[in-house]
Amino acid sequence: MLLATFTTTVFATDYVVSTQAEFNQLNPADLEPGDRILLAAGETFYGTLAFGPPDTGTDLQGNLIAPIVLTSFGEGRATISAGDGSAIIAYNTGGIEISRLNLVGSGVATDGTTTNTGSGITFYNDSPGNLKYRHLRIDEIEVSGFGRRGIVIGGYNGDAGFDDVRITRVDAHHNLHCGIETYGFPGSTQALTNVTVSECIARHQPGDPASSSNTGSGIALGGVTGGLIERCEAHDNGVNNTPTEGPVGIWTYSSSGIVIQHNESHHNTTSNGDGGGFDLDIGVTGSVMQYNYSHDNAGAGFLIYGKSGTSGNSGNIVRYNVSENDGRDPGSAASAGICVCDNVDDLAVHGNTVVISAPPGNTTVPAIKVIVANNDPDEIVITNNIFVSSGGTRLVYCDSDADVVFAGNNYWPGSGSFAIRDHGTTYSSLSAWRSGKGQEKLGGVATGFNVDPLFQEPAIIAGSAVITPVSRLAAFKLQPDSPLINKGLDLEASFGIDSGPRDLFGSPSLQGAAHEIGAHEFAIDPPKILGITFNATDSSVVIRYQSELGASFAVRRSTDLNGNPVTDWPLATPTQIGNGAVMEYLDTPPAGGAHFYVLVRE
Repeated sequence: MLLATFTTTVFATDYVVSTQAEFNQLNPADLEPGDRILLAAGETFYGTLAFGPPDTGTDLQGNLIAPIVLTSFGEGRATISAGDGSAIIAYNTGGIEISRLNLVGSGVATDGTTTNTGSGITFYNDSPGNLKYRHLRIDEIEVSGFGRRGIVIGGYNGDAGFDDVRITRVDAHHNLHCGIETYGFPGSTQALTNVTVSECIARHQPGDPASSSNTGSGIALGGVTGGLIERCEAHDNGVNNTPTEGPVGIWTYSSSGIVIQHNESHHNTTSNGDGGGFDLDIGVTGSVMQYNYSHDNAGAGFLIYGKSGTSGNSGNIVRYNVSENDGRDPGSAASAGICVCDNVDDLAVHGNTVVISAPPGNTTVPAIKVIVANNDPDEIVITNNIFVSSGGTRLVYCDSDADVVFAGNNYWPGSGSFAIRDHGTTYSSLSAWRSGKGQEKLGGVATGFNVDPLFQEPAIIAGSAVITPVSRLAAFKLQPDSPLINKGLDLEASFGIDSGPRDLFGSPSLQGAAHEIGAHEFAIDPPKILGITFNATDSSVVIRYQSELGASFAVRRSTDLNGNPVTDWPLATPTQIGNGAVMEYLDTPPAGGAHFYVLVRE
């Protein structure tokens, strides 16, 4: 049944599809901007739906006119069962929106065997002139059982590709090579521009044991300028990968301006390569990994890797993340909480919290490693991080001869022994490492700490059971009496590094006189001011207030309201440390005139 409808702006047709025969009529049709394909929810349609150059929602320059829509109608979703092929293929076309569908291939076994040779959704552009088709939307899709990728979008002719791409609320699972992937022509970092992957799950991509390149990743962005991966989860990917590289739960390569934030990546593995949580890989520049939670991966929780030449890695930031018990496979070269490897330049690693326990029978996997492959990582600043180990495993491993600075970090071995391995020498104390290698010094002044960070849940150091990601992350917050509060270095003054707007938990990245060390900037609720009285006899002022346990505040006093009260008003005597009860602050200001007070955490 083909029903035609009209709008006031674009001549458009609704293709309402309830039977297999109607589905089979779709490929011969030439779709126009604004057309809609509406598949009956609850029905299964067999075969491949193909969009060619005539089927586009854009003009000849790739600009959007009106999107072509493919979705389900009715309650639930329609299913496209592709058998051994692909479900949806779009070639040299754009302005397409795909939503509310289940896409199913013939299946992939745990060992990687499959008869399927396609992908769930493929967008491919090899047009001349670096043409980009705009406006791709993929939303609320479950895609599984394909022998290549769940969703793959790529350009392969110079910088030809796509712009304004959004992939949201996708569940990609049990696909052989990758859950969600983009790519460009070799050497191109801008085949795709303005790409967002949000609220997606990529799980159980096993990898192809016969492949000579890495397979089995969750989400991978390649050839992208301006990309965002956020609020996604990748887990249990990569078990059959055999090459010595990859796979990784969530990562990017040959790209620029990528932000990876608010994601969780866990229990990813490999038979030979990385098997990590997150990665800024070869050819990545100007990108950030922040506010992520990595745990229980075979390889590095956070990998930063580059190769020689144009495959280098530079100008990137890793901040306010948590790695918990990554590096579970000592055989992975990248096994660590954080791993910086090979041709990496101009990297800032700050405000992270890494907790790692020794894998069974091994004490060489460190909280952080900086290693040489063919090149020395250079201009690396590692500052204001918490590194915690247990079971005697190393806190740090470093063999780079280039400019690598450790400053202002906290190193805590829990109940185990302190171990830092640097250029073949093991140091059993922070002071010994400082004396032997000159690390944890700035301008001749000692920096860094070797203290218990006092997490909200101290048992986290020994590795307690996972409850939920939310409550688990809260365990890494600092207690009010943590010795790391206000002990971080001034990143801008010391290194010219922008600390970023907030910490892992959403609080401002600077509260008080200095940064905290680690991923949590300790936030104290403002004191409750219950009253203020003036005693004319002795000109004293009493402020009755109530504050959190362990919290104290600076007091600033002024005779007028000019200037910034937090920074400009003169300091008076600070408050006592709060005990949760009502307390009194006593001040005797100079006689005469009015006085104004502000209590400030400093």
